[in-house]
Amino acid sequence: MPENDIQTDRNDSDMTSNETGTPGLAVERGAGVAVWRQIEQILSAEIAANSFGEDGRLPSEIELARRFDVNRHTVRRAMLRLAATGLVSVEQGRGTFVQPGAIDYQIGRRTRFTENLRRYSQASVGVVLSSEKVKADPVTAKALSLRAGTLVYQIETRHDSDGVPLTYARGWFPAMRFADLPEVLAGEQGVSAALAKFGVIDYTRKWSRIGCILPSSEVARRLQINRQQPVMWVESVDVDEAGVPIKYGITHFAADRVQLLVEDGV
Repeated sequence: MPENDIQTDRNDSDMTSNETGTPGLAVERGAGVAVWRQIEQILSAEIAANSFGEDGRLPSEIELARRFDVNRHTVRRAMLRLAATGLVSVEQGRGTFVQPGAIDYQIGRRTRFTENLRRYSQASVGVVLSSEKVKADPVTAKALSLRAGTLVYQIETRHDSDGVPLTYARGWFPAMRFADLPEVLAGEQGVSAALAKFGVIDYTRKWSRIGCILPSSEVARRLQINRQQPVMWVESVDVDEAGVPIKYGITHFAADRVQLLVEDGV
């Protein structure tokens, strides 16, 4: 595709007017800057000027294509760039919204989702998506100090804040120690309360490994994001007060909604 996107645009005129609003913000063809990038810059300026109302919802791709007189592919490139830089979030089935700003999610010796969200006075909801008893693969077994093939519970969860998905996670727990954990978890408010039923009153983070990737289709679907939006992941092991591993987990975070804050000494 040519860098200036001239071949993808439907109109050969030199200027496309900004029909909705901010004076002077218009696409100029032949200016040496790709049309999709000009659209990105225009929308960025309008986001900075709070031009999209209280709910922060941007027009649809069709509406923007009509406004700038370009095809949807050109608009989509601009929107994907805005999402990649964290200015907007694409929520499947709902639309594209101005990102209000990422929250700080603390990674420390006692990492708890609800406590992290309470600092921002945001309502949090944890949902168990699936649970099953499986044989531990070598990686999981090593993390939990078990033999490969030992039975563990694999529990898949998602946590939302004010109705917006923030995390999608899979956790593995020793099945022998936590018999019927899925059933207990179903009757309790969160993992901490469920583990307390098994005598684990407190537990701490032994280690965390942090990275950033483009999401798989499953992760993107669970977080309701576009697959071009990067996600952060945290691999971790939690231990009880005696230092015995009780959980191995991998959590994915929507990178435009969460910033990971690592506490000193972790």
